[in-house]
Amino acid sequence: MVKDFTIETVEVDGFPIQTFRHRFKNVWEMFSHASRVYAGKEFLVEGANRLTFRETVEKVAQVAAYLGEKMGGQRKVPVGILMENSITFVITFLAIQQCGATAVVFNNRLAPPELKRQIQISDIKLLLSSPQLSDKAQESLPDSPAVNHIILEPLEKTEAPGELLPAGAAGEDDPALILFTSGTVGNPKGVIITHRNLITSAFKQGYYFSQHYDLQTQESIKTVIAAPLFHVLALQEQLMAAIFLGFTCILVSSFKPQEILDLFTRERINILAGTPTMYWMLLHKTAIRSAGLDCIKMIVYGGAPMPPDLLLELRQTFPGMKCINGYGLTEASVISILDDDFCELRPTSVGQPSLCSEVKVVDPSGKEMGPHGIGELIVRGALVSKGYYKLPEETAEVYREGCFYTGDMAYRDPEGFIFLVGRTREMINRGGENVYPGEVENILHLHPKVLDVAVFGLPDSVLGETVGCAVVLRPGIGELSLQEIQEFCQSKLADYKIPPKIFLVPDLPRNPGGKVLKKILVEQTLNLLMKKGEEGR
Repeated sequence: MVKDFTIETVEVDGFPIQTFRHRFKNVWEMFSHASRVYAGKEFLVEGANRLTFRETVEKVAQVAAYLGEKMGGQRKVPVGILMENSITFVITFLAIQQCGATAVVFNNRLAPPELKRQIQISDIKLLLSSPQLSDKAQESLPDSPAVNHIILEPLEKTEAPGELLPAGAAGEDDPALILFTSGTVGNPKGVIITHRNLITSAFKQGYYFSQHYDLQTQESIKTVIAAPLFHVLALQEQLMAAIFLGFTCILVSSFKPQEILDLFTRERINILAGTPTMYWMLLHKTAIRSAGLDCIKMIVYGGAPMPPDLLLELRQTFPGMKCINGYGLTEASVISILDDDFCELRPTSVGQPSLCSEVKVVDPSGKEMGPHGIGELIVRGALVSKGYYKLPEETAEVYREGCFYTGDMAYRDPEGFIFLVGRTREMINRGGENVYPGEVENILHLHPKVLDVAVFGLPDSVLGETVGCAVVLRPGIGELSLQEIQEFCQSKLADYKIPPKIFLVPDLPRNPGGKVLKKILVEQTLNLLMKKGEEGR
């Protein structure tokens, strides 16, 4: 669609940021343009249902007209979505953009009381749900009848009662989307994501794909969206890029390895996105190695380091494929990229700052740290969201002087590669020595027996705190000893960072957003030690 990825500097809220020069003003403008450029190309696939870009824009226009009537002609109002990954979800999201409104996307895994709180604070007057989630939506509505709940049937052709409303004239810095944080610390907060943020993600992804493939000559590229669309990875990074680049999106509502393999074989998928654990499951729980999927061209991963043995298996299974590791948050997605050339060389790094991201590592006073100095990672740029909805104090705490303070502790090497070491609140003080859980987790993720791991502090009568780690073994691995872990870490970590306690667990406790709940993990571990009268393994 756009061949020129030239960067320019503009001023937003009094601060200079980098952005793409030849950008769209809002999401609807980008999709409208895509629907003309890629009109006959297949865009959305869900089971037996398939829509081209032209067919999609027609259905979006129908739903937008219907929503415009329900909103009474109001613009720039929040409209809620509670749906699983589906064609209807995408059509609904784009219809909200066409109306110039703000999509408030709720996590469909929340319990009704959690969902009710988010509905109340988001000020929506209209909640659109799928039939499968209609009961949960109804149960979660506030006691007042202020929210109109509408159930949208799959691929429903909603006839507009009146004339189709013209597209809403949303500006670059108007809110396009509100997504809620996972709430690992305190209650989830609604992050205001602007049109500029979403369009920048689309252009950024286009640039990085173009470094490996000639997108102008590719007739059709297919990608699977298996991560939930209430997550920034699926909605901001995958869907926006697919619109911009004319990709086909295969929508699935859950990750089931065998079903995913069947889908890959049937649809000849080109681009995958997921966690290293998901890729391990595909390689070891299905016959994907013998499926002859030479169609796989690119693997995008994040959430944890890619173990070298797993990366080698992926390259052997999909010859010629490229890897990209991305790091970001709901408040700023994706702000660093580890490109294919460096995935083996720096497996524990999250890469270098991506386009339109100015990244620094600073001490508590805000002074930038030198190479290998550990501090808080901050970012400024067109990918940084606008703040938290109706939370001015929380916004002011982490959005300062045009920068977002991520809460992630990190350091950079002399070449500018970023290495995360943990969250600011998670640091372990082991007898006066600072241990950052993320740094230890990055190393343990590389162990060939480890599928998942979490590192946390445990009380110690002598040192104050000591390092504990909970390990989920790869299926088929019967045992992992403390000695094995310690020997693996000896050449990679200082001795005070090596865990003296290991707990083998079947899985890690997570919240509905997928984040590990370390407070619960510590409580479970302490209860286990008390019951057994042991000090760990």
